[in-house]
Amino acid sequence: MSSSGVLDTHIHLWPSTATSSSNHGWMSPGHHLAKRHGISDYLTITSPQPSGFIYVETDRYLPSAEPPSINESDNDEDVKAKLRTWAKEPLEELRFLARIVEGKPEEGDGFVESEAKKMKGCVIYAPFHCAPRVFKAYLDVAREVAGPKLWQYVKGFRYLLQGKGDGVVAKMLQESEESWIQNLCALKRLEGGCEAWCFDVGVDTHRDGEEPMKAVGKLIAGLRQYEEKEGHENRVKFVLNHLAKPPLSPDPTPPSDVWLQTMTSLSSDKAIFMKLSGAFNEFTVSPTPSDVPTLLTALTPFLNHIFQCFPGRVMFGSDWPVCNVGGPAGEQGSWKLWREVVKTWMDRKGYVEEEKQKVWREAGEEAYGVAL
Repeated sequence: MSSSGVLDTHIHLWPSTATSSSNHGWMSPGHHLAKRHGISDYLTITSPQPSGFIYVETDRYLPSAEPPSINESDNDEDVKAKLRTWAKEPLEELRFLARIVEGKPEEGDGFVESEAKKMKGCVIYAPFHCAPRVFKAYLDVAREVAGPKLWQYVKGFRYLLQGKGDGVVAKMLQESEESWIQNLCALKRLEGGCEAWCFDVGVDTHRDGEEPMKAVGKLIAGLRQYEEKEGHENRVKFVLNHLAKPPLSPDPTPPSDVWLQTMTSLSSDKAIFMKLSGAFNEFTVSPTPSDVPTLLTALTPFLNHIFQCFPGRVMFGSDWPVCNVGGPAGEQGSWKLWREVVKTWMDRKGYVEEEKQKVWREAGEEAYGVAL
């Protein structure tokens, strides 16, 4: 299949000025990804090029898990000033994205003006774990930094729920459920032309176990009860990243009962979507298999279930350039290999063109409110 008509719903970008551990805490010296990854770099390896992509935040550096102490006596400007200092890097990320949508590249940004239109929307960072007052203040600061044009490109938000430590996510979502629900509902009240009613769910079943995914399921159930009670016409949308990152093996291994049950429990909610992405980094053996048949042998039990649970709501995403870390075809070939895996899967299942287009573009367009 040509990449024309493809919406890649999950890519990451950063300029050459954001390639150290002071910009991304996970980007240690010598890290495979510690170099510029711009739109130009992406388009070079995706030829023939997709029609567009969704940018997803890159887990920029924060000096602490929580913002600095905010007192009840602090006025709104005091709170915003503290957040500007604490969230310096996520706000720099917004300035980078603003240069893209405005077509004004700086040296090291990795794009030219004509390439900028490929970005159809952005999923940006927001501190959902904070108290509603702090969360609202952060959104105000983010809107101010983004500027009016980028703000209209913001189609979703993410707060990573992976790598937090044993039991942390479940405890956080349980103890702060009311704040999380209030913050999620605040997405429906964004101003300035931003209609980002979407939360990207990043959990890591492979490394963190199944408790975070179960906790997310409980949070969504609580949110739906609140939305129904309050008479909300529009539901917050959730996009589950990377199949929830289950462990994979070249030998066909069935998904765990918890993974299966959690996906099934979410399946009736038409405002929940799944990204078909990120699998190269989840193999329990090294190196990752490099041939499509072996990859599909590992993935088939998982794909069978998610396509059954989320019909018409599974979307293609590459997770570029992170797909290159575990990707067996290197920087030049891993994106193409993943696209071939998805294509072959749908061909084997006998999907008609209408069903394929749901995966290649339409599910992503629906979730994020964009159009190619």
